[in-house]
Amino acid sequence: MDRQDEHTPLLPAGHGTGLSTSNSEYDPPLVCADTEAGPTQTTRRALPLIILACTTLFVFNVGDQFLRSPQVRIYEDIICRRYYESHGGSQLYPAGQQIPEEKCKIAPVESELALIRGFEPLFDAIPSLLAAIPMGMLADNPKIGRKPIILAALIGSLAQMAWVTAVTWFSDALPLRWVWAGSVFLVTGGSEVTNAILYTMIIDITPSTELASTFFTMQLVGSWMPVLVAPPIVSALMLNAGNWLPFSIGLFLSLCGFTLLCFAPETIKAHHVRPAKISESQTATANSETSSIASDVAGPTIQRLIARITDHTHQFIESSSFVFNSPHLIILICSLMMSTVSALRAMEMVVYYASARYSIAIAKSNLLNTVNAIVSISILSSLPFASAFLTKKLGLSSQRKDLLVARVSVIMFAIGWSGVGLAPTLPFAIAALVVGTLGSGFSGSVRSLSASYVEPHHQARLASFVALMSAVGNFVGSPLLAGLYRFGLSMGDPAWYGLPFMGLGTMFAVVAGALWLVVRLPEDGEPVIVDEDRPGGGVE
Repeated sequence: MDRQDEHTPLLPAGHGTGLSTSNSEYDPPLVCADTEAGPTQTTRRALPLIILACTTLFVFNVGDQFLRSPQVRIYEDIICRRYYESHGGSQLYPAGQQIPEEKCKIAPVESELALIRGFEPLFDAIPSLLAAIPMGMLADNPKIGRKPIILAALIGSLAQMAWVTAVTWFSDALPLRWVWAGSVFLVTGGSEVTNAILYTMIIDITPSTELASTFFTMQLVGSWMPVLVAPPIVSALMLNAGNWLPFSIGLFLSLCGFTLLCFAPETIKAHHVRPAKISESQTATANSETSSIASDVAGPTIQRLIARITDHTHQFIESSSFVFNSPHLIILICSLMMSTVSALRAMEMVVYYASARYSIAIAKSNLLNTVNAIVSISILSSLPFASAFLTKKLGLSSQRKDLLVARVSVIMFAIGWSGVGLAPTLPFAIAALVVGTLGSGFSGSVRSLSASYVEPHHQARLASFVALMSAVGNFVGSPLLAGLYRFGLSMGDPAWYGLPFMGLGTMFAVVAGALWLVVRLPEDGEPVIVDEDRPGGGVE
C-alpha cells in the first residue's frame, strides 16, 4: 500500500453526507457505547482496533517492500531475456540459464522497464479514482458498513497481485505488458480505498483529542518502520536466494494482512456524538442525505446509484471552486502535487536508475530506501522540537513557521533531486538523496499552511481537493518521469539517465521561487476565503 494522507476523510463532509455542499464543518465522530463514557473508556474500546490497524499496516507495507524490488528485477530479467532472444542471444543464454544482471543494464532493456513500471500507476489509478466515490458511499451506508468495503478493496488488490504473478511466471507465453490488465481488478478501489476506510474506522472509534497522536503512531509503525527494516532483508534475500523467494514472502504477507483485517470489527454502528455547534438544520440535511444514499444503495436499479454518484461528483466540483479564489492557495496545492510525485514515483525510480547508472545490482540499490527512511524518520521526529523553537523562542506565528519550513524544505528538494540526477558516482547520489530527504517536513507544513487560507467549514472540502489533486499528480507524474527516463536512455550517455530527477529538481526550483517570492500569508494581507454561500460572502 502506498502511504496516504491520514487526515483525508473517505467521505469528506462527515459521515453519511457524501460529497456534501453543506457548510457543516467536518468533525471526526466520537464513538462510545454510551454517551456518558469518558475518554479513558472510549480509548480502551478503541485500543484493540488501533493495534490491529497498526499491525495490519505494518504487515502490508513490509509485504509491499518484499514485492517492489524483486518485482522490478523479475521484470528486468524477462525483458532482458526477450531482448537477447530477439537479437540472436538464445545460444549464449539458453532457456533456464540465468542472464547476469549486469548484461541487462542496456538502454533497450531499461527503456522497456521504465515504460512498464511508469504506466502501471497510471492504469491502477483509473479504476481506483472511479471507485472512490461509489465505494465511499457504500461504506457510509449503515446497511453495508465499512468492513465489507475494505475487504472488497483488498480482494481486488490481491487479485491484481495474483494476475501479475501469473503473467511473470508464464512470461514465456504471455507478454509482460499484460501486467497492465491487472488494473481491472482494482474496480473495488484498491489500496487507496483500503487506506481511506481503515483511517475512517479509526476516526469512528477514537476521541478527537487523541486522533493526531493515533495517526502519528499509525504512520510511524505502519508506514515508516517497514521501509526502515525491510529493504536490508529483501536485499540479502535477493543476493543469496534469488528474486522469487522475497517476492513470494511479499505475497504471503499480503495474504496475512487480509486475514488480519477479517478480524476487524464493524465500526459504523458505533454511537456518534455530534458536537452541539452543528445546527439542527445541518443535522437534518446530513440525515436526509444519509437516507437518500441508503435508499439508492438498497434500490433495485443501478441507474439510481449512478445518478447519485454523478450528483455527488458535480457537488464536489462546485463546492471545491473556492480554491481558485486564492492564487496563493493554488500554488500550495500544486506544490503538494509535486511532493506526491517525489515521495511515491521518484523514490521507486531511484532504485532501478541507480542500478543502471552506477552498474550495481537492484538488490543493492534497494538499500537507498532504507537511507531515505532513516533520514525521513529523523526529520519527522525533530520537527516538533524545531516548531517549538520557532514559535516559542523566535516568536514566529504558526503560519510563519509553516511557511518557513515549507520554503526551506522545497529548497532541499530542488537541490537534492537535481543532485541525484547529476551525480557522477553513487556516493554523490546518496549524499544528494540525503539532502533531498531533509525536505520531509514539506508536505505537513504545506497542508497546515493551506488550511489557514480557508474558514473551518471549508477544511474538509480543501482536504478532499488536495487528495484529488495529489492523485492527479501521481497519475500524470509517473508516465512523465518514465518518459524522461526513456529519453535519457535514448541519448546513449549514462550522464543523461538522471534526466527525470533533473526535471523534478527544476520543477521544485520553480515551486521554491513561487513560495519565496509570491506566496503571502493571510496575516500579511492575503484574504481568507469565506463562505461564498453566505449573505455578503465571497473573498474578504
